[in-house]
Amino acid sequence: MKQNLNCLSYRSLVFSAVFGVALQLSFPAPAVSILSGPTFSKATNAPLAGTLRLTTDVPARVSVFINDGGESWEHDFHTYGTNLAVPLFGFKPARSNSVSVVVRDMAGNTGTNDIPVSFVTDPLPADFPVINVLTNDPARMEPGYTLFRVQNNNTARVYVTIVNNDGEVVWYSSTIPSTLDVRQMADGNLFLPLSTNFVEVTLLGDIVKSWGAATNRTINFHDGVPTDHGTILYLNDDGRVIANYPTSSTNPNAPRQTANVMFNRIVEVSGTNGTKVNDWALIDMLDPMRIDYLTFTLRSTLGWDSEHANAVIEDPRDNSIIVSMRHQDAVIKFTRDGQLKWILGPHENWGAAFQQYLLTPVGTPFAWNYAQHAPMITPQGTLLIYDDGNFRASPFNSFITDQNNYSRAVEYDIDENTMEVRQVWEYGANIPEQLYTSRVGNADWLPNTGNILVNFGNVDWDNHARPSFFSASATELRIQEVTHDATPEVVFDLSVFDYNNTSTSFRGYFAYRSHRIPDLYGHAAQPVTDLTIDYDAGVPHLRFSGDSVRSYAIEASEDLTNWTEIGDPMLGGAETYEFTDTSGSVTSARFYRVVTH
Repeated sequence: MKQNLNCLSYRSLVFSAVFGVALQLSFPAPAVSILSGPTFSKATNAPLAGTLRLTTDVPARVSVFINDGGESWEHDFHTYGTNLAVPLFGFKPARSNSVSVVVRDMAGNTGTNDIPVSFVTDPLPADFPVINVLTNDPARMEPGYTLFRVQNNNTARVYVTIVNNDGEVVWYSSTIPSTLDVRQMADGNLFLPLSTNFVEVTLLGDIVKSWGAATNRTINFHDGVPTDHGTILYLNDDGRVIANYPTSSTNPNAPRQTANVMFNRIVEVSGTNGTKVNDWALIDMLDPMRIDYLTFTLRSTLGWDSEHANAVIEDPRDNSIIVSMRHQDAVIKFTRDGQLKWILGPHENWGAAFQQYLLTPVGTPFAWNYAQHAPMITPQGTLLIYDDGNFRASPFNSFITDQNNYSRAVEYDIDENTMEVRQVWEYGANIPEQLYTSRVGNADWLPNTGNILVNFGNVDWDNHARPSFFSASATELRIQEVTHDATPEVVFDLSVFDYNNTSTSFRGYFAYRSHRIPDLYGHAAQPVTDLTIDYDAGVPHLRFSGDSVRSYAIEASEDLTNWTEIGDPMLGGAETYEFTDTSGSVTSARFYRVVTH
């Protein structure tokens, strides 16, 4: 997708500003000066982040160079101003930090601060979860950071946390609002579904946007996702009275009775004003009488939790909806007209009307999903899910006990034409250390390496034993990155658990999901605001600043209507791009624009 077109023309050294962006020819100018600052202030809601402030005599942008006594890094900002406030992320706890600054004006002139800014970050809180790195192979890992919301089960305190690929905490907050899930948006901010609304929060811990739920459709905070076309999909709980409902998932001869049953709706609202766009009742697509072994384990004021939808995504290939239903052991797909397309899950206890929607397993090995979470469409078009595996059976068949069970990431290839499903990859079933989670978890495809990040979010059994020898109620969080091979290899293994805790009341930690994020800073496409041109023997030389994560192309035109791509600029220091138009000197009039991909 091409975005933010910025143009510069020359005819006898005259330039034009178009698309409302003022661009300039470059002329000699004195060095830019820092008039006040820089100063650094820590963020109230994010102890390892803060804001650097300074003023300059002319519009300038900032590059920062940071040393924490053990590591050095730099970051270039692209926004120009004279009163500058830039956010800084990535500091580690209990470190002495030194920040040096270079400012650049639009002509490329520079200035710097004589004395670096120094400050010390606070140590982690006393009840912060204990993080252990068991395996770490950065050369084979997906670059970036791991984002998750972890809860200390003893104190009930929640920390939204980011660690680097060495497992070191580089950001956290215990004060921003959160429930279960957290994910990063394109602009670098965090998106969190809450009980009453959705919020966008910066890494400084500030809420910058809030969306309300649709009228009479409160949010089930298991999932809420922004779509690519400006809407938000989320889950809603609703109830219905059903006659002749089963009363047991273990006794097929148990009497039936009229029951209050909770079901789920999938709601879609506008991301602009929160108005309702769509509303689908899952119970109307499925068999309201069908139960599984989890049906009678949860009951709310609305009734027995018959579906327990825990994830919703959009399938962009045909604009349809995919939903994970934990208490049906099923992932379903339906159209925006509310027409069921397929059911992925065990075939037991589905009535005759649903046989046409059940996917037929082909190939070996193959195992069904049970009590699953977090479906994700991979770049290959397959479906990746986290399979908790509760019971690994349907009523009224014999089941696997928790101690002997396992959880896994599993990838299915679904052929919608033949209604067949093939298991193409898994991790967790046949490994030396099997992990079982009775709830939560997710698995993410990682785009650069093709590895899979698996969040064993609530480990009850570690290799068929309790994680703690002293406390049977302690649960462990394990985040593993594995290769997408026939025999997966673990390249990252993060355990969140206090192995030295001998208390019988120790309860451990859990995280609903985890995600690998590419950077702490967002990399949304931004307008190029400092495109300049100078000449060497009449040959135009273009220069502008840009984000090195993105790619750029130079286009030229003689009439501002017909544009031709003439090449790619070269990246230099401080994320400055340059391009020489060797054919530009022979043209009487020529306009340029930068296209950001």
